[in-house]
Amino acid sequence: MKALTCLLAVLGASACTAAIAASNTAYRCTDASGAIAFQDKPCRSGQQSQSFEYQRDPPPAPADPAASPDPATLTAEAEPEPPASVPAPPPPRPPVPPVFKCVRADNDKVYYSDTGETRPYQVPAGVLGAPGSSLGSSAVPSAPELNRPGVAAPSIASAYVEVRDRCEQLSPAEACRVLRGQLDENLTRQRNASREEREGLAREAHALADKVAGC
Repeated sequence: MKALTCLLAVLGASACTAAIAASNTAYRCTDASGAIAFQDKPCRSGQQSQSFEYQRDPPPAPADPAASPDPATLTAEAEPEPPASVPAPPPPRPPVPPVFKCVRADNDKVYYSDTGETRPYQVPAGVLGAPGSSLGSSAVPSAPELNRPGVAAPSIASAYVEVRDRCEQLSPAEACRVLRGQLDENLTRQRNASREEREGLAREAHALADKVAGC
């Protein structure tokens, strides 16, 4: 009946469809064999028809794009993932400490210094060799009496001159070689040293190990 009304009122196909979909009338149809069927259309001719009304559930409301999202969902999506664990970079290696190779002026003995700074000292002129040598010619006698008139110059054996050791800085590779050799020598001496001597050698070994750490 509602479909027919829609056609007569010329409301259009969309309006008729909406009216039929809103119908809450159903039909109980019984055919000649006694089979029963329920449908939303009228029964066919020859069938017993019984109409009844029923309550239809309202359709779900369409989702509003402007509506606020679920707070729980928003929190889960907005929460950043914890950053991946990044290992800490290794500490920088200390620089190779400076090492100076020094040679004594009186006996050409080689030793090593941390600063290369040496103090002047006096040695007998005879130790340096005869006058005219490279070192003897640059040595200055320390006796002030030589400058007095009428005083005879002492012999080479009794005169003293002021000298200073010569030092030159080694390359980092040469410095590391010297430091490792000193550490090995220290450990060897500790094995053969007394208890009192071993304590001082142990402190020296720790200082050498700190220097070798830069190599």
